[in-house]
Amino acid sequence: MTTLPNSQGFLLIDGARFDDALKWLPKNYPGHRFMPLLQATPYAPIAEAGPILLDALSDSTARNDWLQGDANLNDAVWLQTQKPMVEIFKLLQRRTRIYSPDRQEYWLRLADGLPLRQAWLSGASWPAGFWFGIESVWLRHEGKVQLAWTNNFPDLDSAPADTGIDAQIVLDWPLLQALATDTDTPQEAV
Repeated sequence: MTTLPNSQGFLLIDGARFDDALKWLPKNYPGHRFMPLLQATPYAPIAEAGPILLDALSDSTARNDWLQGDANLNDAVWLQTQKPMVEIFKLLQRRTRIYSPDRQEYWLRLADGLPLRQAWLSGASWPAGFWFGIESVWLRHEGKVQLAWTNNFPDLDSAPADTGIDAQIVLDWPLLQALATDTDTPQEAV
């Protein structure tokens, strides 16, 4: 098992996995801050079902639960970063929707560990600047915490315009295919 660094980071969770994530989170993780990525967007009415950024410092209950394999957080993604939560929130919003090479727009399931694990296991790589501000991306696989990607270009931002969730980044076909699951419809492919 790879050792998770003892540093600042955030969990990205899929709110759709809970009956009411916005009630479940404060009940189970009081004192933890969280921000639904779709809040303050035209999709705010479904914000609780979308990706939710949860603070997960090195000694936090949420991070410890994730490390220990809590079933509720098993598919969460841990992002190692030194940036403040509000900045990571905005950076991730700009990566929620992406383009395919033929300029079709897709929603990226950033908070769902399953497609990200598939991409990692396939050896797919992200375009330089995709994980701007994020030092590394960690997933759970086969009961262990695994380093999925290290960002070699943490200061390069491939989505610099602060335009909310508008698509700015193009992902290549191998990465898009790796992110797709057998049960996806074309609109949910990534």
